[in-house]
Amino acid sequence: MRKRILGAGAAVVLALVMAACGGPDLPEDATGAEIYVQMCARCHGSDLRGGIGVALVGEGATSIDKPESYLVQSIYAGIGSMPAFRRTLSDDQILRVARYIMQQQGR
Repeated sequence: MRKRILGAGAAVVLALVMAACGGPDLPEDATGAEIYVQMCARCHGSDLRGGIGVALVGEGATSIDKPESYLVQSIYAGIGSMPAFRRTLSDDQILRVARYIMQQQGR
């Protein structure tokens, strides 16, 4: 019984994270910055310094030394408690937001 309650609690938390990190449909040609604001800032912060999600710049940002492919794959498939965006964003949008994050990281 306890495992069932914990499993249900984990499902609720995951649903809340996904709802908090989601956003409205974006135009296909949205810039990386526009995509970030709409789809990522609620979790990773408008300044990319974290919140619900990990920091993408500054102290504690572990993705700064990762290749572009790591960011793209993380956004595409999700990582840890971060949901996948492969059904929400096109491949080009994922690439644009990954490159925006890298630009903000000074790369």
